[in-house]
Amino acid sequence: MIRAVIYCRCSTEEESQKNALEKQVAEAESSVRQYGWVLVDRYVESRSGTTAKGRNEYKRLFNDLLTDKFDVIVIKSQDRLMRNTKDWYLFVDRLCTEQKKLYMYIENKFYSTDDALITGIKAILAEEYSRELSKKINNAHRNRQRDGGNVMLPGNAYGFKRMPDKSVALVEKEAEIKREMYRLCAAGYGTRTISTIMRNRGIVNRDGKPFTSSYILRMLRNPINKGTAVMGKYHFDFDSKRTIKNPKEKIYIHEDKVPRTVSDELWNAANEQIDKRSVKTKDGEDDIGKNPGKYQLSGKIVCGMCGQPYWRKVHRKHSNHELIYTWACSSYLELGRSDNLRARPNLRKVFLENEKGCDNINIAENEFYAVLEEICSNQYQKNKKKIIEKIMKLLSKSLNNQDGTKEIEKLEREQEDIERKMKFLVDKLIDGVLTDQMYKTKQEELEKKRDQNKKKILELTERTSNTQNIKDRLQEIETRLNDDDLFKKATIDDMLEEVDKIVVYPRYMEIYFSLSSVTGCMDLKIFDGDKKCFRVDYGNRLDYKGRQCDAREVVVDLIRENPRITGKMIAKEIGCSLSGANYKLKVLKKEGRIRFNGAGGKGCWEILE
Repeated sequence: MIRAVIYCRCSTEEESQKNALEKQVAEAESSVRQYGWVLVDRYVESRSGTTAKGRNEYKRLFNDLLTDKFDVIVIKSQDRLMRNTKDWYLFVDRLCTEQKKLYMYIENKFYSTDDALITGIKAILAEEYSRELSKKINNAHRNRQRDGGNVMLPGNAYGFKRMPDKSVALVEKEAEIKREMYRLCAAGYGTRTISTIMRNRGIVNRDGKPFTSSYILRMLRNPINKGTAVMGKYHFDFDSKRTIKNPKEKIYIHEDKVPRTVSDELWNAANEQIDKRSVKTKDGEDDIGKNPGKYQLSGKIVCGMCGQPYWRKVHRKHSNHELIYTWACSSYLELGRSDNLRARPNLRKVFLENEKGCDNINIAENEFYAVLEEICSNQYQKNKKKIIEKIMKLLSKSLNNQDGTKEIEKLEREQEDIERKMKFLVDKLIDGVLTDQMYKTKQEELEKKRDQNKKKILELTERTSNTQNIKDRLQEIETRLNDDDLFKKATIDDMLEEVDKIVVYPRYMEIYFSLSSVTGCMDLKIFDGDKKCFRVDYGNRLDYKGRQCDAREVVVDLIRENPRITGKMIAKEIGCSLSGANYKLKVLKKEGRIRFNGAGGKGCWEILE
């Protein structure tokens, strides 16, 4: 029984037609029934598109071509599958390689390799048609934007709704929530604090999820909330298949195009507060929240306690206004500490009710880089010989497994034996010993076995030629590994290129990396269980609060040894300033761990335990 699947997608010009997609599905299913095939799956695309990008059902079909799931794909016509020449040839190549069939019910025919030239021309014409259509659509959008036409808001734009006449109206309940966010921001609350307040009040977005700080920031910055529509910021480029930002001269600004959510005064006051908190780059642009992922450590540091990524923070030092860069768990930044006693109320205005954050450490970026530098200089040098031995052992093992010379010789002998048997069958047929049916059955068995062996020989020959290439690479890799430059100049930049992730805990971190990446042989795919990890213990080196706690413990020990010790003496012993020593004494007194018996600087310390 032939197994069939259907692929359906509406073109751009069909999307406006009522039930166009449903009709196409029904027609495809009718074709399957007409031929008596078994329908095993449906791939129904909800969006149009000239390429495979963003079309999840097409991607699923393309991947399923590699499986034994179906025998025939049923489509309406070639351009329903795609209008991109490159994607068409990639699809056809996989279709033919996997020996599947493609049936187009409008033309009532199967695709064959004889049609390659014609279908290629069709794909080029279809792509050119799509290009012209894209130009017309872009031109129509530009004219609408220039003339101040209807504002095109997303369907889920919070606080707004689209009316039947294509105008925009306010959703008053949602608009009042946005006004409250603006008022809070104008009063000096940051977006994370506003997010916390909204959560505590049980206010969620249209999807039923809490408002994130990043969403609130984008909303506060959007001039649409004061009635101003900014049109033409982006356009879709057909050739590059990318959305491109337009230059300022092609952007159109129209005031009072939609109902105002907030007044100009409130919008300006809120955005002034945001400007005050933002850090400017040398070019004068906002550095915070722009281009996420541009830092070396972005996406690589993961919290070991809650599994969330670490985010980079920027603030200024009070004494000299120097910029300080730190990395903190995103759960902590969004939700605070899990224990309110550790939440440092002087830094957090509002606690999140009924939610738990994260208690992992914040990391000073310069300290973190210092630890990585030590790993580069110490860990690699220390394990250099062991690493090289292990890599070379794995490479040698891989070579032995991939050398198929003996297997090829065996298969070639089998092929010679099959050829002799086939010749023997012909002789017996001529002599009348075998009937035509017996000859045909035996001949088919031998031909099948011969074809299977031939395929295996081709695969093994290719693998063996690759093995020779690997042997050449082996010497190159060994030379590279023994070169001290690989280890001595294993700078942080080089190391982070090879690191997959760094899992951070309060007292240690785990660094995960790929052996294939380190050796430069990703294309060989020879390492099984390629991901490796090593642990780096750093105590409280990266934990500022932990270091302060340890320093206070030293102060307690000094008091235990000398109850009459002074702040000046403590400062000298632990190597800090007098004010720092006095602050440590102040914290210990506040915690109820020590007290001073006496007055006027005369007396002694007492440990309360």
